[in-house]
Amino acid sequence: MPVDIHDILIAPPLRIHFSPGAARTLVVCFAGVGTVRHAPPAIELVGSATANGRNPALFVTDESRSWLNAPGMAERIVAEIRETATRLAATRIVGLGNSMGASMALHLSGMIEFDTVLALTPQYSANPAVMPEERRWSYFRKRIAQFRFDRIERLSPERTRYVIVHGDGPGELAHALRFPRVPGVAHFIVPGMDHRLSATLKARGVLRPLVRAAIEGRGPRIRRLIEAEGGMLRSAFEARRQDRAAQG
Repeated sequence: MPVDIHDILIAPPLRIHFSPGAARTLVVCFAGVGTVRHAPPAIELVGSATANGRNPALFVTDESRSWLNAPGMAERIVAEIRETATRLAATRIVGLGNSMGASMALHLSGMIEFDTVLALTPQYSANPAVMPEERRWSYFRKRIAQFRFDRIERLSPERTRYVIVHGDGPGELAHALRFPRVPGVAHFIVPGMDHRLSATLKARGVLRPLVRAAIEGRGPRIRRLIEAEGGMLRSAFEARRQDRAAQG
């Protein structure tokens, strides 16, 4: 069944699309960088986020790939989320994102009261001064004039359920292991996965049930799905790394 999606805000470089639904949970999806440099990033997780039209959803695209650092972008997004939630009488707001979009969702959790945030392969920082070893997305990163959202530091698990998922492939651990260790934040690492974690989970039929569990706030179900793919909590992953290093 086709999902109805239309623009509700066009304010370059920000674009927000809306898909109506009858449920009382508003889902907000943040797009990643995309694969084509000179084309806007495609909106992501449409079928999973909307449950094929049941959930109302906003799809947020940063065409400049600023990692939320474009002037005024954060405030415009927050205003649109709040206005939409009020109009729909939404009782919960859930944030979803992959890569850059995941970082955006995590940053904005300090400005909007998300019930849950599912962040797949987020970057700890896009700032070259913070992540000098990161060589990806340099075309966009070097065009960011000011890093207002410099790094992910302030998470609020007392009001938001966070599920952060990284692989341990090239470039991923450099970000994952810089994330703050915050009690109550479910941070998983999936050995053998790289930055294509989301696409791999989709190919294996896991992404949709994972997104659904996040939207429904089903923490144990989320953990079972990730552990079935070989994932483990970051604390267990780091302990295993230390054991292997000690064994030579």
